[in-house]
Amino acid sequence: MEGNKHTGVIVQNISRPDSAPIWEDQWRGETGSAALESGAVDRSSAFRLAPGYDLDGASHVVIYETSQEDVAAAAQNILAGDGETVASYTKIAEHGPVCDGKTRGIVLVFTDCEDPSLEDSFNEWYSGHLHHTIEAIDFYAATRYVSDDPSRTPSKYLAIYESQNDDPAQVQKDGVDWWINGNFEGHKAMALRNEVPGVRVD
Repeated sequence: MEGNKHTGVIVQNISRPDSAPIWEDQWRGETGSAALESGAVDRSSAFRLAPGYDLDGASHVVIYETSQEDVAAAAQNILAGDGETVASYTKIAEHGPVCDGKTRGIVLVFTDCEDPSLEDSFNEWYSGHLHHTIEAIDFYAATRYVSDDPSRTPSKYLAIYESQNDDPAQVQKDGVDWWINGNFEGHKAMALRNEVPGVRVD
């Protein structure tokens, strides 16, 4: 987040729909800092998923950034509770400046390329799309990742769009409207699996 250098992220889905305020208070206290003690991750940020969006039943998502070369190995240091999942992604593209303030909201975008023969052109198109999106929508940074184990993740590719806006769901909706009204076309091999906004809680 905020343009800090990293090699990848570890995404932990948290399911606390009935005790969200308690979990968020714990995160602001000792939980968030305890995750850094292993040395495998450099930073962590927690987000509450926007109402009406689903990510395998999660109520929150935690993004851990690591500078370790082996992101999957770093993920082994993140403990998952009952009903929680942990997945690692290696960075493949980024666009946007370092930010002085905290990222307030994110949109997670999960995509696949449905034609392996077009994977290179898909990645080239999507990496260029990051720049295009930031110029038009209330995001200041965007980063793309590839899953270290696609059999365990919602899609092979993940993009994280960052905003200073406290209402990332509205930013995401504005982005959809911009796309539709502009008659833009995505890459022909792209399959959009999910888009999930989240508001920062730490």
